[in-house]
Amino acid sequence: MYRNLTITLCLPCRNEGNHLNKVYKKVPKIVDEIIVISNKSTDNTIEVAKKLGVTVIEESKTLGGIGYGYAHIAGIKKATSDIIVGADGDGTYPIENLPKIIDELIDNNKDFLSCNRYPMKDGTKIPAKLKLGVWMLNTEVRLLNGIKIKDILSGMWVFRSSIRNDLKLTAGDWNLSPQIKINAATAPNIKFDEFSIAQHQRWGDSHQKYFQTGLSHANWIFKNSRFYPKVK
Repeated sequence: MYRNLTITLCLPCRNEGNHLNKVYKKVPKIVDEIIVISNKSTDNTIEVAKKLGVTVIEESKTLGGIGYGYAHIAGIKKATSDIIVGADGDGTYPIENLPKIIDELIDNNKDFLSCNRYPMKDGTKIPAKLKLGVWMLNTEVRLLNGIKIKDILSGMWVFRSSIRNDLKLTAGDWNLSPQIKINAATAPNIKFDEFSIAQHQRWGDSHQKYFQTGLSHANWIFKNSRFYPKVK
């Protein structure tokens, strides 16, 4: 328990068995519960997670072969703590800095913090094409939803479990990432903000096809904007 609040860390994984132990070692002692959600893993991810003594969920649903969103939704539903943290199972995000991030959430009376990577801090290395893609999607969100955000695609966030139902998460694929931020930023009862972090080099291979994923994000953001005609 940290500052009288319990904390759950949700880690969606697909074939992260080779480095899951290293990710586990980075988790600060303030975390009360770790949930590893395996989505279609074909390696030893589940076996490694069980040996670590964490909670393990096997989530098999996918959308176009991707189950990232379904994995996060399953973890959020299972979490038992006051604060829920989402991060990747590949070591990309600085979960070791959770005390500082949670202090920001509590001290500034926020409900949801998205951990943004831009402007980049020292040590962060992101290819130019990815930076451009995120900038374009940030601009789309600002124009279509009226939300000024620095990093619509960050894969790390921290929020109070009391708002989990208000997030209304449905996206089963990579689009869970923009959905969770847009829904948090536009919900009238959620106090949303961003917190600047550095991004680490990932362990293992990426499961994303960046151009295809970027187009999917752009299409999803447009179809879920205030300007897209809603079916009654």
